[in-house]
Amino acid sequence: MRVLIPFSILIIMLISCGDEDDSVFVSSGTDQENLFSIEIFIHQCKTIRCGEEIPLDQIEVEIYKTKEDALTGRDVFRSVTSDTSGIVILNSLSLSEIFIKVETEDFGTYISKEAISGNVVKVFHDIRFVKGYVYHEDDRAILSQKHISLSNPAVGQESDYLYHLTYSHISFTPVEYSDIGLNVRIVDQLDSNIFIVKETIDTIIEILAFATYPSQEVVTSMWRFENDSLHITPYENNYFGSFAWNISGDFITREANGYCFSLERPAFNGLDMDIDLQISNIRWWGVGYAEDYNLFGRDYNDLITDVIGYTSFDGPLKLRVYNLDDGLVRSLDFFSGMSLSTHGFDLVLE
Repeated sequence: MRVLIPFSILIIMLISCGDEDDSVFVSSGTDQENLFSIEIFIHQCKTIRCGEEIPLDQIEVEIYKTKEDALTGRDVFRSVTSDTSGIVILNSLSLSEIFIKVETEDFGTYISKEAISGNVVKVFHDIRFVKGYVYHEDDRAILSQKHISLSNPAVGQESDYLYHLTYSHISFTPVEYSDIGLNVRIVDQLDSNIFIVKETIDTIIEILAFATYPSQEVVTSMWRFENDSLHITPYENNYFGSFAWNISGDFITREANGYCFSLERPAFNGLDMDIDLQISNIRWWGVGYAEDYNLFGRDYNDLITDVIGYTSFDGPLKLRVYNLDDGLVRSLDFFSGMSLSTHGFDLVLE
C-alpha cells in the first residue's frame, strides 16, 4: 500500500492537470462576438427640412458582409422587406460590421456601413429619401440635377445666365453678350411646393436704364408650384423683383403682387426664334410655345413662352421662354418705336 499511494496521487494530479487544460480550451472556443439586433427605418420627406416623415413599406433591404459584395450584389447575407411602418428588424447578428443596401428607381442606390462596437444590444439606422436627391452607391444624398428644374425643384439647384444688350436692333439672336452674370439659386423650401429663390447679379449699372429690372443687386422671391403653374411672389417684406423673369414690382402695377407662369405647353401661339421676322408678328399676350432652340450648343425642347406687353400690341413687350426640365431658358425685352433695343438673359449650362 505504501507503493500504491504515491502512484495514486500522481494519477490524480495528472487527471487534475488534464481537466484544467480542457476547461481553458472550451472557454476560448465559446468566446463568440456579442449578438445584436438592428432596426432600420425607411422614410421619405417632402422637404429637405423633413418636417413630416412618411414611412415607406415594401422596400427591400439587403445586408452584406463587405462593401464589395454590396456593390456587386453578390453573396447577400440577409434580405428583408420593410413593413407598413417603414421598419425592418434583423435579429441575432454577430458581425462586427454590416453594409446596408437599398435600390430604388427614384432615389438611386443607398449603401451604408454600420460598425458594431462594445456590448451593443440594438442598433438604429435611418434611411431618408427626399424628392430631388439621389444616392450613388453611398449614404450621401446629392442633387439629381444641378440647375433649376421646374418639374423637380430642390434646394441647392442653381442656374447661371449671361446678359445681352443691343441698341438699334430687335432680334431673337443677340449680337453679343456682356460680361454681366446672373446667378439664380433655390436657397430654402418652406413646403412641398414652395421654394425661396435668391438672385444675385454682378452689377446693375448697365441695366439701370431699364425700369423693368430690379433696382438692387440681390433679390429674393417665393416660387409656389400649384395647379400646373409657377407663381412668383414677394417673400415676406423683401423688395420684389426678378432679373431672370424680368419682373419689377415697382414698374408694372399688375406685377407688384407677383406673376403666374403656366407650366402646360399649349398648341397655339407658336413662334420660331430662328426666324427674326416673327417678332413683329407676335399679336398675343399670355402663354404660347416655341420651336426647339439651340443656345450655346445645347438643344432645348418642349419650350413654353409667356408674353406680356407694357402698353399695346405695337409697344414694348417681354418674352419669357422656359421648359419643365431646364427652367427658364431665355428672357427677352423688345423696345420698338423711337428707341429700338433688345436685351435679356440667356441660360448658360456647362
